[in-house]
Amino acid sequence: MWKGVARMSQTALQRLEVLQRLNGKSKNWVNKEVYRLLYKKDLYIIAYERIKSKPGNMTQGTDKATIDGFSSKWIDSIIHNLKTEKFQFRPVRRTEIPKANGGKRKLGIPTIRDKIVQEVMRMILESIYDSQKGAYFHKSSHGFRPNKGTHTALKEYRQKWQATNWIVEGDIKGCFDNIDHHILVNILKEKIQDEKFIRLIWKLLRAGYMEFGTFANSLVGTPQGGLVSPILANVYLNELDNKAEELKKKFNKGLAKQRNPEYGRISSKRGYYLKKNGGKATPYIKELTKQMRNMPWGITDDPEFIRLRYIRYADDWILGVCGSLELAKQVKEELKIFLQEKLKLTLSEEKTKITHAQSGQAHFLGTDLSNGRNGGHIFVTTTTRKAKRCYKSRAGKTTPTMKAPIAKLVQKLCLKGFCTPIGVPSCKDGWTTLDTDQIITRFNSINRGIQNYYRFVDNFAKIGRIQYILKFSLAKTLAKKYRISVSKVFKRFGKNITFRTKSTNGKTYVVSFYNNHDWTRQSSA
Repeated sequence: MWKGVARMSQTALQRLEVLQRLNGKSKNWVNKEVYRLLYKKDLYIIAYERIKSKPGNMTQGTDKATIDGFSSKWIDSIIHNLKTEKFQFRPVRRTEIPKANGGKRKLGIPTIRDKIVQEVMRMILESIYDSQKGAYFHKSSHGFRPNKGTHTALKEYRQKWQATNWIVEGDIKGCFDNIDHHILVNILKEKIQDEKFIRLIWKLLRAGYMEFGTFANSLVGTPQGGLVSPILANVYLNELDNKAEELKKKFNKGLAKQRNPEYGRISSKRGYYLKKNGGKATPYIKELTKQMRNMPWGITDDPEFIRLRYIRYADDWILGVCGSLELAKQVKEELKIFLQEKLKLTLSEEKTKITHAQSGQAHFLGTDLSNGRNGGHIFVTTTTRKAKRCYKSRAGKTTPTMKAPIAKLVQKLCLKGFCTPIGVPSCKDGWTTLDTDQIITRFNSINRGIQNYYRFVDNFAKIGRIQYILKFSLAKTLAKKYRISVSKVFKRFGKNITFRTKSTNGKTYVVSFYNNHDWTRQSSA
């Protein structure tokens, strides 16, 4: 379709690499004449190639056009209008998408022409703010970034949040709906001194493109919104990340926690009696060992050792405090004031919770977080591949642990019609009119999606309950479709509910319910 695409693409990428290199060397680098990059035809071809195969890009916008109508003349027309600054983003087509709480949220669907221009803008902004040579954004930011995501955010929690006493769960009221455009543009101007490019950003904002999908939803997928809005959100909330880093420098102190005197006393006593008894563990020694296991090695609220930790994914963020409850409250208040005064955002008092990491559970990115229990050890369940049996092992005194919120997942399945409130599988009535292979495929999509997302959690074996609900919901759905009993469904389709059918070309293919038997936790997060 495009002559010399490889050569032009290489040239375009070289231009972007120059931006990446300059911005990677210095966070204070100021970018000028950025707008001229929008005159380069090859960037539009790259943008076209990147987005044409993504789900949702065949969705019609307000202009009723799809990406199949993209052409060289179309690019020339876009570039001409950009040069004369006559280019205008068309108003978004509004649609409603489901929210996690069961409500609806409006989302704008861009026109295909605008998607192409947005993708070029996104590539330019990414080269400036998220350079592979050295990102302007903080490492603690994981949302809408290359090679980062929910799993990298949770992996950071597991690897770096040892000995955390308190977790502040940040909840910003209607964050994306309340981003102040004037503040956003002023932040952009710190690194982009190009009035034409800034005016184009204004056109984008006025057309209503500050739209977002949710971070993840195993039941309904991730909706498509504006292509530029995610990186603009990171530019805006990077100010919050800066504040968190400032608080770290302000409060962090000490090299290590002081040893708990009581722990040291019991440890010495245990060592004395072990030596006296030739290394043999007597009932008394076992009791001392048990006491040590349920006691923190260091002083829990050591005033001479403080650590703050922070992770953000889009508008979801948590802040960990290795210190006192009073410090956690103080840090929360400072962030609340900063958001109000600098970003004109409001921290929800009722939803921004401070959780004791050892005795409670915080919730972040669909996962329950804790850090030991009652100052002692917690136990995690693992499954061996060979024996297919579950074993419990001690995770460590203040080991960060992550669990799938089984009760909440059951509640979500209930809201979607897969089960009753207590988790009894039910027929998915709305799917009974679909073809059998389509029904099985839809159930598999949900089952695999949930398992793939939670493969890293410490209670992964309990996801088996979710699989059970989905399997028997599928059986009941097919039972209603064929007007037979559930037992006859298994008799007809087998224990894994296997269906054979022929495709349009006459070839036979088989589709079965995805019935996982390996509940081994993976260490991807």
